[in-house]
Amino acid sequence: MYEAYWNLTRKPFGYRVNVEDLYRSRALQSAALRLRYCFENNAGAAMVVGPSGVGKSILMQMLKSEGSHLSPFIHLAWPRLTSAELSRLIASALLEVESVDGLSADALLVRQRTALKQATEEGLHPIIVLDEAHLMTNDSLNDVVLPLLNMVETDHSVRLTIVLVGQPALAAHVARNAQLRERISVTATMSGLSLNETADYIATQLKRENSSSPIFSDDAVRSVWEMSSGNPRLINRLCDMALLVGFSDQASCISDSDIAALASEILPAAA
Repeated sequence: MYEAYWNLTRKPFGYRVNVEDLYRSRALQSAALRLRYCFENNAGAAMVVGPSGVGKSILMQMLKSEGSHLSPFIHLAWPRLTSAELSRLIASALLEVESVDGLSADALLVRQRTALKQATEEGLHPIIVLDEAHLMTNDSLNDVVLPLLNMVETDHSVRLTIVLVGQPALAAHVARNAQLRERISVTATMSGLSLNETADYIATQLKRENSSSPIFSDDAVRSVWEMSSGNPRLINRLCDMALLVGFSDQASCISDSDIAALASEILPAAA
């Protein structure tokens, strides 16, 4: 709607981010490095923690796109499943079948081991990402995650990495589970962008869409950073709406007062 007014080829601040457009912040690159280390060393389990909107899920997509050997790459985001439901879902994904109903917990684990061993023999490294893991029950962690990690520890013919991804409460959740805590080999903490990164991100997004002028004043950029705490999702929402309102008002640029006026509209809804 506002693209032509600002001389942009398309919206620079989308609600969904493609891997190729992902901004490689310092926090994201640090987290990616830790996870790659975990994968390469078959270290069993990793944990990624950070508030909503900082890029945890898109980080997983980025890592998935980096190598065909990370396969099968199973990304699950249904934390409220019972342990039996989660175990069946993982087995179904590993075996590439629609249903494994009727199998006992022990039979499911045997099927999972067979699938993992076959993938390993084919030179693959299976990855299981459990997103929103801060909402998982202790039963799911103890009855599904721990048996798989024990398998990796005791059977060197099997390669597997489980990545628990969640909000900061996940760290405390894991800390209360001694057996699981001992098996987390890598922890990556993701945070918001710095002021310099926020300024670079906004400039990069605008330049990518052929903007020949800054559009956002320096004070506006600082306001975006302060009000979003550097959270990429909130940065996108603030900047997108600022461009829309600026178009409506026929503004020549976006000022800090424009950002301040949007804060009450956007930030509470995103909290």
